[in-house]
Amino acid sequence: MSTAGGDSGDRISPIDDDYIGNLDALTRDLDDIEMIAASALSDKPADHAARERIASTPTDLTYSELTARNQDRRAVEGWGEPEIADILDPIALEQLDGWRAAQRIPWERSDLVVVGISGLIGALGNLYDNHVDTAVLNGLSLLKKSDLLRRWEKESARLPIDYTGPRFGGPAHRVRSAGHDIGRFFTALNQIRTGIFEGTWWDDGQRMVAHVTATRSGLPFAQAPEPHLAVALLLKHWAADFVTPMNLPLPGWTILCEMPNPDLRNFAIDAYAGTNSGDGLNLRSGMLTPGLGMLATEVVVRTHTHLRAYRSTGTSRLATSAAANHTEMLLAAHAAAGAISLSKTAAATIAGETVFAARHLNIPVLMRIGMLALKVRSDAAARAETGAPSWEQLLAAEAATWTLPEAVTIADLLTDSRTGSIPRAGKSVGADAAFGAIHLW
Repeated sequence: MSTAGGDSGDRISPIDDDYIGNLDALTRDLDDIEMIAASALSDKPADHAARERIASTPTDLTYSELTARNQDRRAVEGWGEPEIADILDPIALEQLDGWRAAQRIPWERSDLVVVGISGLIGALGNLYDNHVDTAVLNGLSLLKKSDLLRRWEKESARLPIDYTGPRFGGPAHRVRSAGHDIGRFFTALNQIRTGIFEGTWWDDGQRMVAHVTATRSGLPFAQAPEPHLAVALLLKHWAADFVTPMNLPLPGWTILCEMPNPDLRNFAIDAYAGTNSGDGLNLRSGMLTPGLGMLATEVVVRTHTHLRAYRSTGTSRLATSAAANHTEMLLAAHAAAGAISLSKTAAATIAGETVFAARHLNIPVLMRIGMLALKVRSDAAARAETGAPSWEQLLAAEAATWTLPEAVTIADLLTDSRTGSIPRAGKSVGADAAFGAIHLW
């Protein structure tokens, strides 16, 4: 904001030393005005020096000119250094502390460097997602050979969720079974408790539901009516399938295979199946592998922001403003990785991968970007709510005080001094002169 007569570049820096100094000078002037008003209302002689000082105050100063004048007054009259605590009352100080804590922290050069490094890590993870996923698959293959996973695989064999009969078999059979979808936990649990496989397929536009109680060889499916045993079997089965190349479908992905649109069903199956075993879009390639790059980005940014907080405050806990800065940095870093993910997916689609290009989508990062964007918007709204009131709000608040009887008396005195009329009973010439000086100020 600029004062009257100032140009557009004559700005006030929020709560800087000059602002506090000007506020201190204004407080002193208001004290003098209150003293003159009190003298006028009590029919006592007012301080002549104070009246002269107020009456001689120049008007139409720019903020810079006002600041220079107050600095000269401070030096001449020996006021000393201004303290905000001496100007504001405890309630206002508490509000000021809250406002300062919520203000946005400008980025430093180190923030840009950290965001660049973390964003590069995430971007490289997306560029070389195939290589990273292969490394992850090799690591899971080692787990598959462990005694624990082998035992779990045997213990959770012959479950109804593993049915591979007509319309539900093939290498991509897991995407046709709700029992392999971790997003449909209770559906899978119900099949294990009842020992009945339930599947959906479409015949000439008609939705068909299968209820199967035995394997293809005729053996009845294993079942566990007790909830805790059913949960244990389900988790063991999922763990054994997770370390295989085909892994598990993405959460909720099997619902696409039950949609009435055949193109959508084919897309869901083809994207999961891929061109070779394990190179499609599954829980490993769609969540775990891209999540590693996202985790690395988070670690770099979080380490930087918490270390900075520890160096400045002695604790790693982030204040409101520091947490908002932390969110902004994460959003910028993940946005770089998300942009690479979308670009590579688009390029792969143009190159002929069609639906298989979906495996390049970094779903965790895209979801994280959306969440961070909402948080940044929320922080901005919170800052706006806790910010200083506008001039219009201040004017409305101050104008309300003029309905007080004392304010009406002051207004009458100012009117009399301005028009030169004879004061009404109870008013003195000294009061007229005093409030005339106030009006001039």
